[in-house]
Amino acid sequence: MRGRPHGEARRDLVEPARPAAIAASAVEHQQGLALPANPGMDADAADRDRLLTRSHGPYYAPAMQTTPLAVRLGEFAAGLRFEELPVAVVDKAKALVNHAVTVGLAGSAHPRSVAARRAVLEHERLGPRRIGAGQGATVWVDGARATRPGAAFANGVAVAVNNQCDSYHMLTHPGVLIVPAGLATAEGEGKSGGALLTALVAGYEVQCRCARDFIPSTPAHGFRASPVYGILGCAATTAKLLGLDARGVGHAIALAASFAGSLIEGQRTGARDADFAEAQAARSGMWAASLAAQGFQGAPTALEGEGGFYHAFTGSHTGDLAYTFTGPPKADLGEIVADLGRRWEVLDVKFKIYPTPGFNQPVVWLASEVTARHKLVADEIEHVTLEMNYLETLYPSPRFPRPPAPDGSGFGRTAYMLAYTLIAGDYPVLEANVEDPRDAGASSGAEIAARVAALQRKVEIVGAVGRECFAPRLTVTLRDGRRIAGEYHGRELMWDFARDAKELRRFVPGLPISPERYERFAAAVAGLDKAPSVDEIVRLTLPD
Repeated sequence: MRGRPHGEARRDLVEPARPAAIAASAVEHQQGLALPANPGMDADAADRDRLLTRSHGPYYAPAMQTTPLAVRLGEFAAGLRFEELPVAVVDKAKALVNHAVTVGLAGSAHPRSVAARRAVLEHERLGPRRIGAGQGATVWVDGARATRPGAAFANGVAVAVNNQCDSYHMLTHPGVLIVPAGLATAEGEGKSGGALLTALVAGYEVQCRCARDFIPSTPAHGFRASPVYGILGCAATTAKLLGLDARGVGHAIALAASFAGSLIEGQRTGARDADFAEAQAARSGMWAASLAAQGFQGAPTALEGEGGFYHAFTGSHTGDLAYTFTGPPKADLGEIVADLGRRWEVLDVKFKIYPTPGFNQPVVWLASEVTARHKLVADEIEHVTLEMNYLETLYPSPRFPRPPAPDGSGFGRTAYMLAYTLIAGDYPVLEANVEDPRDAGASSGAEIAARVAALQRKVEIVGAVGRECFAPRLTVTLRDGRRIAGEYHGRELMWDFARDAKELRRFVPGLPISPERYERFAAAVAGLDKAPSVDEIVRLTLPD
């Protein structure tokens, strides 16, 4: 198994500079300057200065050799313009909205989604139902007006519950947080569709860049990676839609780093707190941006500092890694901000449509393709070998693995999903979330259930070091001795808008809105870059 224990934090602290010796340019990064007044606020400059004087005592940071990561990311996010986005990035941003809202509609009737809406509306309902700019935002399907963080929470839970959200490097799911938060903020602020798309790209870039090399090391230290990194992107998206400048967005990211969290124990033991974890992180990310808009400041080195985010969640502030998907156990923190505006991590986001953990998605797709291409008959199968990245077989972490399902369906129910697909040729997208034997196959008959149970015992799953995630290799041995093989390489599910929209239409029979209304919704998302507001998108989430 690849990886090594994390290194100890460096103990030789740099002596803080005396206040008089700190250069003016360093003060901006180390202590933070007052933000310019937010366009929607009434306080004048004098009031703002008094607020900052009341809210912040002076603090002295060590002199920094490079611009802090939160500052660099804030500069990028605040400065990003829609006109600068490549066509492929705009197309991907539309796909992110289409996917998150569609699976959110599909998940809206789930008991945990209903409970989340009920909890939000009990405490955070705001006045009569309406759509558009002003205080609060709309709860999808229900139509009630709630606080923006409340609406993002309720909508985010609906996106998460069936495990059909997007995925970046297997363990993070930006769309559960960033899209609901972005839509709620854009609606309340009266922002255009283009402004929303730009802010979403900014947030996805912040989250994905901060997460990329560090994702496997985070659960190794007991934390769930998706909400831990998602809060950063959520803060950036919200701050940009609030109109904050570069320093303001940087403070939002820094505050979000301080607010981050989410334990992995629930996933290890089979509890379902993960259904709410990203949605709660979305709330905290939105609050980080709102506090930054009020002039509150985070530590500039909140991410890479000796007592900062990476030390807390990966065990090292210098890039030492506990585990990696591929490559050496060392990351360069400078890569987080390298090629900003030229390299787009958002394009690497994958889409999930099956109600099962991300590592099973390419397995179902590959098995379906192999079955169709070779006209496989499941009863003729003697043995099945499935090779996956080793971390995909030890979810959520090799240090805290979840026990395999007792029915022999395999860790993460991978063997079940594979066997079902080899028999049926596909897996129903409107089935219940497949995480344990109580979830799967609720709508399947006894005959197919018995066949799946028999075939899954013939499945051998091999964890391979150095193999990309979402890149399974499948070898099917038939009773006559023939072998049939297929393989993915990790990029097959990085769909554009058209491909994702095609697959999402499989959800239409289970949506709370009519097929005609859903087609109008998809068309509105496709034209989002020309829309003067996001109101039509929100309106079409409500039943006819």
